[in-house]
Amino acid sequence: MTIPLEQARSVLKDFTASRIENLFAQAHAKHVLHEVKESPENFPAFDERLDDKVTFAAYALLASSCSMIEHQSYTEGFDALEKAATLLQNIHGPFVEISRESGFHVLVSSVAFYAAGHYSRAFVTSQNVESQTAAVGIIAAFIRKDIKTLIQRLNEVLLRNTPAFEDQTDLDEWVVTVAIARSLAMALEYIYIGSRYFIDAADRQLEDAAIVASTGHFPADGWTVRLFKL
Repeated sequence: MTIPLEQARSVLKDFTASRIENLFAQAHAKHVLHEVKESPENFPAFDERLDDKVTFAAYALLASSCSMIEHQSYTEGFDALEKAATLLQNIHGPFVEISRESGFHVLVSSVAFYAAGHYSRAFVTSQNVESQTAAVGIIAAFIRKDIKTLIQRLNEVLLRNTPAFEDQTDLDEWVVTVAIARSLAMALEYIYIGSRYFIDAADRQLEDAAIVASTGHFPADGWTVRLFKL
């Protein structure tokens, strides 16, 4: 949901406070230590709730930055979007192989980098999560511009019969996956053909995906859809 522009700016201003900046600096330092394979027992005394605090802050920044971009305040919005993506990557990047939850946070980070125009960072980040779900695999291939893999993964979703589902959550996930697949298929058509029709059609599919994601249990998909629409 888009929040008023001044409220979004107020949130961004709150995150410039020294205590918040200190948390962000700790998150970066912790990420670097993970990158160099330092043993956690040798880590300094980071805030004991650092991961939760920074994750919460990252999504507050995401909400504010998306709202600013939706209000056409692009420079401020995209700068904040990159910061939010970096925070999610710093906190959750080291754990994507052992935590499904962290994998979804990193997916959001990857799409946020992509939306902010940082394509190389989106490319690298997406490689770590593409095996999570069919939708994530499609998104990762699209971000990497791996057209052959993208078409293959689109076909696996769009050309198969709809499975039978006994659980509503599984059905909702499939609907979101199909809508995302259709949207990116339309985006691919636009790349090759250039007709505005395909972009409009892609937006309609994303709107459908957003509705289902918002009523189900798929916050990562909801964020992914919103970020793609930017």
